[in-house]
Amino acid sequence: MFDVFLKELNDNGGSVRAYDAVARAARARIATEPQNAAALLLISAAAQQFVDAYDDQPLTSDAATEELSRFSALVTSLDTAFTSGSFENQLKALNEVATVLVNHRA
Repeated sequence: MFDVFLKELNDNGGSVRAYDAVARAARARIATEPQNAAALLLISAAAQQFVDAYDDQPLTSDAATEELSRFSALVTSLDTAFTSGSFENQLKALNEVATVLVNHRA
């Protein structure tokens, strides 16, 4: 469901431009998947955080690996919850991802 964003990111080398493309793609899907809007918005926000942090900034391979791992965990958490069909799992994942994103910005 959301794992396509990880594939797109990996296929495009995990660059700042790849994260930017993922952020735009996630936002675009909201129009056709309103039932997944919150998850897609969080995926977009997570990708955009990377863009905001590293656009025109140096990015070490260690930082790139760490950021990819963090982003993958967030997307995988949402993918698992939304694939389960359980509203409780979805809400829990949405809240956990939102908390991670807010804490990562601080």
